[in-house]
Amino acid sequence: MEEPSESVYERVAKMLLKRYKDQVVAKFHQSTDDYRYQRLLRSCSYARSIQDSANRLCTIYENPAWHSAVLETLDLDLIYTNVDAMSIKSEEEYSDNLVKELLRYFKQDFFKWVNAPDCENCGENDSTSQGSTGPNADEAPYECWVVEQYKCNKCGTITRFPRYNDPIKLLDYRKGRCGEWCNLFTLILKSFGLEARYVQNREDHVWCEYYSQYLKRWVHVDSCEQSFDEPHIYSKNWNKKMSYCIAFSNDTVVDVSKRYILQNQLPRDQISEDDLQFLCRLITQKLRSGLDDDTIFKLANRDELERLEWLPNRVQDAPTPTDRTVGRQSGSTAWKSQRGEDGK
Repeated sequence: MEEPSESVYERVAKMLLKRYKDQVVAKFHQSTDDYRYQRLLRSCSYARSIQDSANRLCTIYENPAWHSAVLETLDLDLIYTNVDAMSIKSEEEYSDNLVKELLRYFKQDFFKWVNAPDCENCGENDSTSQGSTGPNADEAPYECWVVEQYKCNKCGTITRFPRYNDPIKLLDYRKGRCGEWCNLFTLILKSFGLEARYVQNREDHVWCEYYSQYLKRWVHVDSCEQSFDEPHIYSKNWNKKMSYCIAFSNDTVVDVSKRYILQNQLPRDQISEDDLQFLCRLITQKLRSGLDDDTIFKLANRDELERLEWLPNRVQDAPTPTDRTVGRQSGSTAWKSQRGEDGK
């Protein structure tokens, strides 16, 4: 039996889709305004900060040897046993459950939050800050730029707390604050073959996003809080005041502030809105320059769907859920209060 011939409507639809794809790809390949880009970097310190972050965060996690080290270190039997015990509605939801289990495992079984380090002599956790110093010869190779020092109130020993930025060092060190948590957790997500972004808030917090094939969108993920798809927690639960939230991945730099700043908006006066969008587009274009046209088209469509999420009539001003603690969970009471993240 012969297959039914393609209708005129299907042919027209394919023709229009091809034309649209050609337009999208052609626009992507348009030459960049490098003069404007260089002028912006010279004149705007925040633009330079975004570019510096992109230089590191868009490339550092693309390391197969590190991915192998992560998978060799984590308890995969426990992780996958717990994931397999979760109910799923479709195969695509399996990855969401994997991310939820990785959040649980990372916070409860693997990594440790540090307000102040335990005394290296007597083991007590009762100390007074003695300020910070530079790294020593053992600490410096692991992207350690500052070392906090604490004096034990019991025995007087000075304990060093190096703030490592090398994610593979953190795989062994296993302690820190939000910077260390997000740094290593981003690498963990990438090691499991998941699409992940590192989100940098200008007011000194960082978290991740993960692209869910099940939900067909980017999902907020915060390992410090064991939080999945709760983008409102910062401005609503913590009552945190924020200005900019920028996401970085191997193929994208994008301003995601509208996803997270639902109230307590601080002035956005570090860079003009037009310049910020220009900078993000240009860096993204450079990151995608080696991709094939089909992938470029796919990513462009996904970008457009993300922008549609942020239209005024689409942004969800979700209420604070009753089962989520008001204020930040991680960190000491004094530290959270000092940062304005205690929900007050």
